[in-house]
Amino acid sequence: MPTREVRSATEADTDRLLAVHTAAFPDARGVPARRRNFTANPLGTLDDLHVVVEDGRIVAHAFLFALGVFFGGKVVPTGGIASVGVAPEARGRGIASFLIERLHARSEARGDALTLLHAFRYGFYARSGYARAGTAKRLAIAPRSIPGAWMDAARASVLGPAHELEVLKALHRATASTGCLDRPDALWQHFLLDERIHTVVLERDGQPRGYVAFEHVQAEPHAETRLLVRDLVALDAGARRALVGALGLQGDQCTQIVLEVAVDDPLDLVLGDIDEGRFGTATVEHTFGTVVGGPMVRVLDVPRALTARGWPVDGVVELSVDGVAHRVTATGGTARVERGGSGALVMSRAALGAIAFGSLRANRAREVGLLAGEPSAVERADAILALPPFFSRDSF
Repeated sequence: MPTREVRSATEADTDRLLAVHTAAFPDARGVPARRRNFTANPLGTLDDLHVVVEDGRIVAHAFLFALGVFFGGKVVPTGGIASVGVAPEARGRGIASFLIERLHARSEARGDALTLLHAFRYGFYARSGYARAGTAKRLAIAPRSIPGAWMDAARASVLGPAHELEVLKALHRATASTGCLDRPDALWQHFLLDERIHTVVLERDGQPRGYVAFEHVQAEPHAETRLLVRDLVALDAGARRALVGALGLQGDQCTQIVLEVAVDDPLDLVLGDIDEGRFGTATVEHTFGTVVGGPMVRVLDVPRALTARGWPVDGVVELSVDGVAHRVTATGGTARVERGGSGALVMSRAALGAIAFGSLRANRAREVGLLAGEPSAVERADAILALPPFFSRDSF
């Protein structure tokens, strides 16, 4: 059997890392972009990149970032796994699973409550205890479908370019919901230094109330222009309508606005002809966009994870997770987790991840067989465990 070890990457590994990465991710990125992914990643450094060395040769790599993710108003320490790649000659021998297991152990040892990743294949990571963490809607909006009153609100508002990083950070944190990344400064700098992104800040009574960040995309000069929304953040519904109205005012430059929203967002219900200029089929007359699969989440330690998240509703939930009973008492936004209790709700650790962190409601989990328990206990858990839908614009 070959000898295997996992260690952090070094500068001397870069050429080999590029070779493995290019084989694992055969997209259009060139060597400079791939090198920056390793050496200038806004979420971490080479110390966060782990490699599998087999008989002295690197055969796989993956990042394990130290992230903070919002759940129930609290930032939960989370291991972000990314760029999992295996060399072509080493495939089919369980190396990816070996690396993932080691990353889980390292993440748990440093105190993380969860790991989170954007899966290339859901099935592979499901076998390692991961659960889906929500679905989003990516709307393709005709600018003229945005209500005129919203565009009038934008015209009547004070709009200006982004000026202070701290203003954007404060707005982002104030509105962060389930799944939002607590962006590190390096990621904010990466965001603001991207010359393609334009950021518009809305102010009322001299105070910032929100911002929208977007970029224009063309396949080639003089071709169709689309506007891709990177961030839409607002402290209140009126500010959000005005910011969407500001997007509508870009209609003389773009033919389509692409905006991703949470699965329960009602925006598509109040716009006009979202699909103006497009045609349907015999079975689907109006297509508004794309249903987008979200990331996956894995609970590393049950008590640590449940204690780390916020609890908007007070109450007691008794869970049996992989045969171990836990009594969870939520009071004033925090929870106390004790071993024991009736274990009225029976589930796997993966199902707990989907319910307590992935926004799957307990009663829905029961419908699809991920949770077992008496209806009355499920209803209580549904109210206490529930969080807003998982939604984040930050992939990694």
